Amino acid sequence: MNTLPWGILDDTDWRILKDLYALAPDCAKFLARRLRLDLGETMKRLKRLENLGFLERVEGRFLRKKGLRRPKHMNHTYYELTRSARLYLRTVLFEA
Repeated sequence: MNTLPWGILDDTDWRILKDLYALAPDCAKFLARRLRLDLGETMKRLKRLENLGFLERVEGRFLRKKGLRRPKHMNHTYYELTRSARLYLRTVLFEA
């Protein structure tokens, strides 16, 4: 498992990662709305987190997500946590 640069993240990055951990894959539009952030800033942060290895894009045309009765057609770019990011956040969030 590769080591991610957790030390360079600020509070907003942590909020995005925790939200994606809790609510599964999502797109920049809904993340920005939920976290009350600027859409442009959210998109830049998601691309940066993807380049650093924290996030990966969801492949496919339809998204199965908890709380939805049927699969949703993906009109936007959806992001989810990488496996190593998800495992680390699990240990951080549930130790406290």
